[in-house]
Amino acid sequence: MKIKNYDFEIDGGYKLSGSVFVQGSKNAILPMIAASLIPNDGYTVIRNVPPLNDILVALEIARKIGADVQFYEDEQTVAINASNLSNPEMPSELTELLRASILFIPPLLARLGHVRLPSVGGCPIGNRKLDYHYRGFARLGAVVCDEDGFELRAEKLKGGELYLDFPSHTGTENLMMAACLSRGDSVIENVASDPEVIDFGNFLNKMGAQIEGLGSGTLRIRGVENLHSTDYTAMPDRLDTGAFIMAAGITGSSITLVRSELSHLLLLKEKLEQMGIEIVQEGSLVHVRGNNALKPINIITCPYPGLATDFQPGVMVLSCLADGTSYIRERIFEGRFSQAEELNKMGADIDVVNSELAVVRGPVNLRGTQVKAHNIRAGISLLLGALVSQGMTTISNVYQIDRGHHSIEHRLNQLGAKIRRIPYE
Repeated sequence: MKIKNYDFEIDGGYKLSGSVFVQGSKNAILPMIAASLIPNDGYTVIRNVPPLNDILVALEIARKIGADVQFYEDEQTVAINASNLSNPEMPSELTELLRASILFIPPLLARLGHVRLPSVGGCPIGNRKLDYHYRGFARLGAVVCDEDGFELRAEKLKGGELYLDFPSHTGTENLMMAACLSRGDSVIENVASDPEVIDFGNFLNKMGAQIEGLGSGTLRIRGVENLHSTDYTAMPDRLDTGAFIMAAGITGSSITLVRSELSHLLLLKEKLEQMGIEIVQEGSLVHVRGNNALKPINIITCPYPGLATDFQPGVMVLSCLADGTSYIRERIFEGRFSQAEELNKMGADIDVVNSELAVVRGPVNLRGTQVKAHNIRAGISLLLGALVSQGMTTISNVYQIDRGHHSIEHRLNQLGAKIRRIPYE
């Protein structure tokens, strides 16, 4: 699979107006793609699927291990038939691009009794341990070998009592899948309660799983012999929603988001309203009105229903325009401040005290320059800053932004932004 990379060139200073569609949720769809390999006949259909880089990699992994995958990009619909699943080894050139490749372990264990995962990639945002995944599989009866990657074997998993040291999103989804296919009952404590996890759980239940407690800290799961194919529409992407809300906020603009759900990001809404941004839900529409006089803010990232770490870089760049000092506390990933150095190149006044605290002094006048997107959310923060910068901003490594936001330049341009996608030389 050939990976394409691009630069963005952004002329700053333009107001936004109009309406824009929110994409389907990447973080709900990725585990759905993996779970679609569990049924041994028929096509599982997933709708509202944007052609993001991470999703394209996941679909290619499914093809490489024997699934028939049809992706209808114009309809944003994927159909997967895993009747002929045959290969227990995932290709390293793909798994090193995608942390979510670890989600393919339960389906391969269930179907083939064996899986080999040579490496796992993803955003370079700090230490994201995978040991609770493998410890959980071991508690369910899998034999785990961690030499030269990871290899797991199991004829049939057995239900058990599991506990996550941290309410990990992918950890919850992985053990939830494994427990669904285990013999007997399982209880999983301290699980993630994010909307994407609930959506994935609903997807599994529609396939015939028996999961109770979605949205709480405890899941009770009765194992079943197999899951059947289904047809499901994924939820809207709350991270995509947040990016466009913050785009309106930083530019002092009024826009409408179509196919969005504010209940998935209530704490972000509250914090942005404290900064002076108006956000109102009307049916499936979200109306946003920015403010040219933003107020400073204090935030602390923490697991859902707290403020998601993925929103922190965007709030940081909004704080650059706020009249006063903001304090940004990061409690999830120690590498989540990579955007600060790039924003300082644009004229920001951000002091990274340590891996958990950044102090942002505003307001400043951001100016266009050359910066690099180190991960998805850092890239979005630079794009937000570029929308209000004086002159031209060039963002390199747009591949990272494309991992999480589909055609974001086209959607922002239809609102009035001036962004060009340039092939990377």
